Amino acid sequence: MDLSSLRTMRTIIYGPPGTGKTHTLLQHIEKFLEHTSPDKIGYFTFSRNAAQEGKQRSVDKFKLSYDDIPYFQTLHSFCFNQLGLSKDQVMKEKHYKDLGEKMGIEIEGTQQDEDHDSVFYSKNPYVQLINVARSKEIDPVKYYHLTDNPKISLNKLEIIADELERYKEQHGLIDFPDMIEKFLESGVSPKLRVMFVDEAQDLSLIQWKLVRKIEEASTDSFIAGDDDQGIYKWNGAHVNTFINLEGTRKVLEQSYRVPRKPFDLADKIISRVKNRVEKKYYPKASDGYVERCPHLSQIDFSQGKWLVLTTANYMLNSVGEILDEKGLYWQRRNSTPRVKNIHDIIQKWNELRQGIPMHYNDIKKIKAKMNKNWDKKLFKDMAKDAFYDIDTLKEKFGLKTEAEWYESLDELGDQDIKKILKLIESGEDLTRSPRIKISTIHGVKGNERENVVVTTELSGAAFEEYQKNPDDTHRLFYVACTRTEDNLYIIEPQTRKAYDI
Repeated sequence: MDLSSLRTMRTIIYGPPGTGKTHTLLQHIEKFLEHTSPDKIGYFTFSRNAAQEGKQRSVDKFKLSYDDIPYFQTLHSFCFNQLGLSKDQVMKEKHYKDLGEKMGIEIEGTQQDEDHDSVFYSKNPYVQLINVARSKEIDPVKYYHLTDNPKISLNKLEIIADELERYKEQHGLIDFPDMIEKFLESGVSPKLRVMFVDEAQDLSLIQWKLVRKIEEASTDSFIAGDDDQGIYKWNGAHVNTFINLEGTRKVLEQSYRVPRKPFDLADKIISRVKNRVEKKYYPKASDGYVERCPHLSQIDFSQGKWLVLTTANYMLNSVGEILDEKGLYWQRRNSTPRVKNIHDIIQKWNELRQGIPMHYNDIKKIKAKMNKNWDKKLFKDMAKDAFYDIDTLKEKFGLKTEAEWYESLDELGDQDIKKILKLIESGEDLTRSPRIKISTIHGVKGNERENVVVTTELSGAAFEEYQKNPDDTHRLFYVACTRTEDNLYIIEPQTRKAYDI
């Protein structure tokens, strides 16, 4: 795609890890806000969190309202609003599940919420391929022939693609690619004094078209990203467009996150990438630490905050098992740990035993973990807006015990009880967020931790891709190694299918 023939004054900001790329963009926004009407400034991201950060910072500093800055949005929200759509017109998780049920297939996925700009990420390989193909503006069947995916049936792909389009038409729905396509077809875009785009390396070809259209109607533009952190090719991202972008180039040269020793290792990794923008930046003043270990169980997690990274979701299961064996409190990405929910109920039970009256809603949570120790028939007679003490619950509403939690909460399995007792014994504070977070590398970009563990094991498919197209894998481990603020641990499993750091 040619993005060089614009009259717009374009500045490209390259932000290596920890150099404050988003912060720099927001500083530029603040300067424009001093002499530019807020509704003539656009700040566009793919991430809702990033869009909200820019919006909130501008509101706070310049005492604006959200209505004053209508173009601080995700790209999908921008299209949604420009097209005058309603939330009921957008495909959501429930619609994909309904379509799957009608077709007799499972269309699982994740969606942050039911809002119009919350993207649905499907785990179904057919829906994934269809979405990626459309992000590249390629017919799904044609894209199928360009990929090497023996797990997918061409006939089934054609059927699902046709049924998806039919379902949307029948129910008056559109999906996210539709939003962008319809906006591009509209031929109009608001005239802005300046537009900002963050995380540009993650944009797909169709999103680049959208950016181009907004940019054509703007006087100035600032496009920020880092091609070295372009790790979403599998999801349609087209990092080469960002690499080939023309304009005034600025590299942020100081990392405020990565210490020298992890920095040197990361620099060695990224230097292997053949197609990239050469850029020089510097680590923070401290040395940090790099240690290589054959197995995760050898690492001492007893102090500090940790991030444990793998290349695939299924590998996180064994990571969790090892951490459990060590009696450690951990969290999988942004999900609430199961033991946290259980511990909250245990705390409420202990408070109830101590004579503290409790609201019906909390008592209901306790009761959900009781079967033999609560008469369900009597429980139904409780008022839903009242508080109750333990004596009243025993006398009137079916509670049969006031024993310790591991005896009373009879719906807890032996494994849960052992796990929580071990965590308490090891001194873990279950009332706070876990010190240890585990995630795939793809799921953690933008996060950081003082201690980072990177496992180098690759799945069979990932190893094959590494052999054919090593640049993507180099970028992946570069991102992983630059998440650390202090110490980096490299797990080198005794297997041939691993990345060589």
